[in-house]
Amino acid sequence: MTAFFTIDKNSITEQYQKIRADKEEELTRRKEDLYQRCPELREIENLIFQVNTSCLRKILSAPLDRKAAIKAERSGKLAELKERRDALLASLGTDHSQLELTYDCPICQDTGVVDGKRCECYRKKYLQQLYRQSTLGNILKRENFDTFRLDYYSTEPVGELASPRRNMEVLLQRTKEYTEVFPEKKKSFLFYGETGLGKTFLTNCISKALMDKGHTVLYLSANELFSDVLGPYLISGNEERKEALRPVYELIFDAELLVIDDLGTELTNSFTTSCLFEIINTRGRNEQSTIISTNYSLQQMRDRYQERIMSRIAEQYEICRFYGKDIRSQKKAEELIRRNSGQ
Repeated sequence: MTAFFTIDKNSITEQYQKIRADKEEELTRRKEDLYQRCPELREIENLIFQVNTSCLRKILSAPLDRKAAIKAERSGKLAELKERRDALLASLGTDHSQLELTYDCPICQDTGVVDGKRCECYRKKYLQQLYRQSTLGNILKRENFDTFRLDYYSTEPVGELASPRRNMEVLLQRTKEYTEVFPEKKKSFLFYGETGLGKTFLTNCISKALMDKGHTVLYLSANELFSDVLGPYLISGNEERKEALRPVYELIFDAELLVIDDLGTELTNSFTTSCLFEIINTRGRNEQSTIISTNYSLQQMRDRYQERIMSRIAEQYEICRFYGKDIRSQKKAEELIRRNSGQ
């Protein structure tokens, strides 16, 4: 994934400006169409504007004991005019909403900001741009529930364990159900097992399913999380870089789903373990979904990370073990066979 500080936030601002301009043009077209079909509508709309403007001027200059009467007069005139307008619109088979500005996001009215904070729609646009600049979009086209193959997993039991195939059938069903009921029912997952067993692939399946439904998904490898985001944001004295990282830092705690892939590949120290605990603890307290994948066994994770981290994971996460034969090796063997057969 490309460096986060290369995200051009000005382009997101321009997107909002274009949305608002397009909506205003659309409203103008709708109004002109209705006015041509019924010229009286234009006259009534002009009268409504005149009444509002005139009464506002009177209210501003009137003594206190006259303001209430002016407001009542204004309400009466507007009610009469709007009743006439609505009757005309009904005769045209429509209503007053066609004379009002619409928004892609009614919450922020296509500004990207609500009460001084970034709107959820801004976060979605930010993530869309982030993923367009990364390779994740192409990866999710290849790795999703439709392309997941169970035939890579053996049907032979492993000791007292169910067969790898049966194990993956269960995990696949659970995660599909999770995406179908999200966000009404939220949960977090820990995917663990040796490399090449489909942990990242299944995580990609979940991410694509939720992103396709419009949910905010922040997908980071452990190295990206600690080295590219948290380290520079929390430690660096470069304010410009810190400001550029602020949106993705906020998403670590606010995204509907946070994915931390390949936990254990990062340089582990007191800083990273402290940050990891804060993320797990905060998102758990706020009942937000998180998926962590790791090549470590549970014992290796206990040895590497603080007990308080493992206790939070044990309490809050559905722990899913992956086992079987390395799928990457199987794919390489298939590719070799295809190449040889083509020679």
